[in-house]
Amino acid sequence: MTNPFSSLINSEFKQLYKDAIDSLLETTALTVPCVFKYSGAGNTVYCNNCIFDTISGLSSNKYNNRGPNPFPEGSICPSCMGMGMTTSSSSSETVYLACIFDSKYWMNWSSKTVNIPDGMVQTICKVELLPKIRNASEIIIDSKISKYGNYTYERAGDPEPAGLGNNSYIITMWKRK
Repeated sequence: MTNPFSSLINSEFKQLYKDAIDSLLETTALTVPCVFKYSGAGNTVYCNNCIFDTISGLSSNKYNNRGPNPFPEGSICPSCMGMGMTTSSSSSETVYLACIFDSKYWMNWSSKTVNIPDGMVQTICKVELLPKIRNASEIIIDSKISKYGNYTYERAGDPEPAGLGNNSYIITMWKRK
């Protein structure tokens, strides 16, 4: 005989779990600021260091008096190498993630047995960050302490959905670069 209240208890337990994890993932709770770095989409922009010659479609190789790399007249612009255009190669974004460094405390939703090399970290976040995680070429874990050492990681596998019946969280493994 089944308990008529089991579905009610089950849904209440799932909601309690969801509320607890959501409160842990708040920016003021157990999360740390992490920087996602995206490798370039190859956006071409006019050089910010020299004057662009619209007739030739190249640099005029004359310093524009506001760029970061002054150069003498008659030489090639050091920023664009005379092309007049540069490619933006990367961008970054700060997000808040729960980070677990000790493998004893990792959430393991998979039945796979994995050899865990040194320098791995597990992050937990809401499922809404999945596209950003997939597009990130690397991550700086806890950007507040990045000046003290190398905390740059790359994804060690596909992010895995997690949760009790609703998959509203993402667990991702990262390995140190």
